[in-house]
Amino acid sequence: MSHLAAALRLPFVLSQYRELLAAFVKRELRSRIEGSVLGRIWPVAQPAVLFLIYFFVFSKLLKIGFTDKLAPHGEELVGWRTTFYLITGILPWTALAETVGRGTGVVLENANLIKKIAFPSELLPIYQTIVFHVYFLIGFAILIALEAFVNGGLPLALFWGVPVLFVQMLFVGGLTMFLAAANVFVRDIMQAVPVLLTFWMFTTPVFYDLDAVEFSLDQDILRTAAHVGTLEAKVEAARVGSPEALATAQAEFDTFSAELAEKHGSIAGIRTAKVAMQYNPMAAILGMWRSIFSYGMLPFPVMRLLNMFLVGAVVMVLGYAYFLRSKGRFADEV
Repeated sequence: MSHLAAALRLPFVLSQYRELLAAFVKRELRSRIEGSVLGRIWPVAQPAVLFLIYFFVFSKLLKIGFTDKLAPHGEELVGWRTTFYLITGILPWTALAETVGRGTGVVLENANLIKKIAFPSELLPIYQTIVFHVYFLIGFAILIALEAFVNGGLPLALFWGVPVLFVQMLFVGGLTMFLAAANVFVRDIMQAVPVLLTFWMFTTPVFYDLDAVEFSLDQDILRTAAHVGTLEAKVEAARVGSPEALATAQAEFDTFSAELAEKHGSIAGIRTAKVAMQYNPMAAILGMWRSIFSYGMLPFPVMRLLNMFLVGAVVMVLGYAYFLRSKGRFADEV
């Protein structure tokens, strides 16, 4: 049986070893709270405190506004809108970054288990994916509570969260499966992953909103273009005056014309980035989460969900196929 065909049996493998998988997940979750003073409070307290920090830093101190398509609607509630925009980006991204960052080295960390012939090593990256999505769900529950408190209710589109979460786990799990296997043979991957994740994060709209930037720049271009038009008329009027007045008017016109050209170049770059972002899987996933919490302002992108399901399924199958192809040599390399 080819590795690709064998990879399609992953659901059966997970079902066969479900008790062992559950034991790994419970052990990992337990190890994260054992020995701490607050214990089981930490998984809830940590995201709650972070959400409060985002609210005060971005909406009160920096006074940064993002999209106006998320709830709560209204200028006076822009602080909460900014907070919800950040949370719906940071939660999925953190799940990806933590899973990939920790899961890349999970095979090497469990070398003693790998050398046991009967051990199903594919459970290692899978349980890491599950663990960090448990933390994602805890943060998501706090987000829902905040949404209900601030908006007085929850969006009807909330049910779309189940398939979006499934697609997200498919994509993240498949990527982690591939990197965990590749890291056994090329140890540099473990060192490169944090750098690549940082680059990926800044090319994904986690902390910024390209639509809001584009709209703001469009408005700025209109104001600058109007001013340039006024200056052009001023230059024409100055031609009948002194050479000094003409030179001053011409210099001012040239300065603002150059500024206008620079802004046109910037907005062209933003529009190019928006096109490129259509091929960024995490940008698509973040967009789907944010559309859920737009309370109808943004229609849920069903076709994007279907496309991302195909992407996630392909990434998972290919990642698992590579893992199966490589696992026979794990014991010699770890």
